[in-house]
Amino acid sequence: MRSQLMFSHLLLVLLMFVVMGGAVINFALLGGSIRKILKDNYNSVRAAQEMKETLERQDSAASFLLGGEGRLGKLQFDANARLFEAAFQAEAHNITEPGEQQLVTEIGERYRVYHDAVTRFFNAQPALNKQQAHDYYFGTLKPDFDWLKNRAQDVLDLNQAAILRASHKAEQQAGRAAATAVTVAAVSVLMAMFFSLRMIRLTLAPLSSLARQAGEIGAGRWNQRIELNRADEMGVLADAFNSMAAKIAESFREEEQRLHRAERMSDAALENLYDPVIVTDAAGVVVHLNQAAAHLFGSHETLVGHAAADAVQDKRIVQAISRAIHQERVSAAEDEAGYVTLAAGGRDRIYRLRVTPMRDNANLLGAVAVLEDITHLRELDRLKTEFIGVASHELRTPVTSLLLSVQLLQEGAVGELSAAQKELVDAQREDLERLQRMMQDLLELTRLEAGITTPRQLHVAPAELVKSAANAVQNQAAQKGVSMQTQVAEGLQTIEADAGQIVRALINLANNAIRHTEKGGEVRLQAEQKDGKLRLSVADTGCGIPADYQERIFDRFVQVPGATRGGAGLGLSIARSIAEAHQGEICVESEPGKGSTFTLVLPMSKASAAEGAAGSNS
Repeated sequence: MRSQLMFSHLLLVLLMFVVMGGAVINFALLGGSIRKILKDNYNSVRAAQEMKETLERQDSAASFLLGGEGRLGKLQFDANARLFEAAFQAEAHNITEPGEQQLVTEIGERYRVYHDAVTRFFNAQPALNKQQAHDYYFGTLKPDFDWLKNRAQDVLDLNQAAILRASHKAEQQAGRAAATAVTVAAVSVLMAMFFSLRMIRLTLAPLSSLARQAGEIGAGRWNQRIELNRADEMGVLADAFNSMAAKIAESFREEEQRLHRAERMSDAALENLYDPVIVTDAAGVVVHLNQAAAHLFGSHETLVGHAAADAVQDKRIVQAISRAIHQERVSAAEDEAGYVTLAAGGRDRIYRLRVTPMRDNANLLGAVAVLEDITHLRELDRLKTEFIGVASHELRTPVTSLLLSVQLLQEGAVGELSAAQKELVDAQREDLERLQRMMQDLLELTRLEAGITTPRQLHVAPAELVKSAANAVQNQAAQKGVSMQTQVAEGLQTIEADAGQIVRALINLANNAIRHTEKGGEVRLQAEQKDGKLRLSVADTGCGIPADYQERIFDRFVQVPGATRGGAGLGLSIARSIAEAHQGEICVESEPGKGSTFTLVLPMSKASAAEGAAGSNS
């Protein structure tokens, strides 16, 4: 095969050299014609064109004198006279056409007359008056100028006509060269095709047989063998294919067994999973559900192949599956929005819903919904809340009694206290007051989470909320040396809210801000309306909050390590519960060392929103 391919390639290279040689010869001849055109006539055309242009500028210079600009005209005339002489000399040394020498001689003689006449025109003593200059220009200068310009045009026309004749001759020569090249190329192509087809038949006939049998192996028929009784490269290739087919067949059998085993294990794990699992395709059709899901929604036979909306019949689950498919977004809310209550085993059970889109590289395959049974966790949370509420309520009486006793001791009801006794009693009172505040916060938080303390919805002005909160913490800020500022946007509409609860949330946020702001810092309470919602913000210039704590600080008893102490870690939890009770939310933006901004976002009342929209339209 090596010898056959080498012979065919050498033959093609030889033919290519024949075609290229003919093309080079033709291009050389054509290039000579073009060079002759450039040498003989192009320089004369350029020189004649330059003579015409400089003559026109010399005539224009003479006309300047008629307009009273003799000095400027003299400068332009001298400059263009030199240019004319250069162009004239270039033409005089490039005579190539019959009659061109006579024209050049006449132009030289007449230009000397014209140059002397223009020089006398500029240097006349005394200076010509306007009428004399006019008569001299049109009677003497203008005829010479027109004659010279026409003779320069004759030189230009003579050489352009010569260029056209040479160009036509070059075109004829190029046509003959092209015809010769096409003929040679066609003969070469025919010869190349003849020898190529012959070599292809000799070389590729066994390859066709090899390809057919390799296709059988590629289609999965591993028992195929390629039989070629040849000792050359084709025979070696056939043996390599046979060995490869045997190894692929063995690997395929092992991989098939492994996949079947993994599929059975995956199905068994999904079927025996305690939490209900529902799998849908990209169209939202149920393709699989495990036994736990079948106990909730029905058997496999009645659900598989049906749309999730028909099979599940729970609005929140269907919406979460739809979001995962159409928006390719995970639904895994950790609050009440992510909880689903379903009847199972004759009683209601609470599940945390998690829906995740399934992808295969760039293709969306569907979605998988997992219902995590958290009934026992919710029960434990309820018991914990009840215990906190009962404990806070029961401890309130003895703590109040202890506070009263301490106050009596401080007032001297049992006699004057020594300095050491007074210091001890003051510490006891401070601890008891902090314990009382913590019990009040726990009791209020328990009531808010249980829904016992519902907001008393009344129309209230945002400015009053900010003012009340600022007044409540003004003394604390002054004692620490922190500046307290308020900023309320103009034209804010009233909102429907429980003023007491909102102010309590703002006071909690402001107390935290003051506690974590050093002396000389600033705390700012702001109110503004944005996107149809009221935003009440408390910003400080304090120490800030690390990023990994910004999601956790709203949980009960959570405090940032190293931050200023003084609270029980319940103020932000109460503020969040108040915001959620008003169908709002609370968020934080903070950077360590640069301060924090807590924002309470509350919905505007329908009437207020309508008034705000009408005001903006007006």
